[in-house]
Amino acid sequence: MPIYRPGDWLNDETRPAGATFASAGRFAVPLEGGRFDRHFHDTAELWFVAEGQAKIFVDGAEQYVQSGDIVLTVAGDVHDFLEVYETVRGFFVEGPVPPGGRGGHRHTDPGMAAGHDVPARPVPDDFPARYRDRASQEVAE
Repeated sequence: MPIYRPGDWLNDETRPAGATFASAGRFAVPLEGGRFDRHFHDTAELWFVAEGQAKIFVDGAEQYVQSGDIVLTVAGDVHDFLEVYETVRGFFVEGPVPPGGRGGHRHTDPGMAAGHDVPARPVPDDFPARYRDRASQEVAE
């Protein structure tokens, strides 16, 4: 059984026989110098947000996420990081590629493949209370 260390991820070249996932690995969007690309997949994808707080675009809307959240995108669902309030670190898994589908990031505009800067911002006033309370507790500690 392979172990994927930080910096490694499961993909076409590293996937063992019998593993049906398209890919899996870790991701990070730091407060300073964070970049991401608006994209979609021909597969479903799960993100587990292990730490941090951010605003993302998923399922056609802007959503807030924080550590402990699981984000599901279905095939064709465009998703992106819009801004971060704490460095975000997480784990992703892309489901099996359907017949005729393609693995990896897909872009509605080729210019989006280069990605964009993700700005760091203070936690906004409309951030849900469970998130604001957590940030306040961390500042107090």
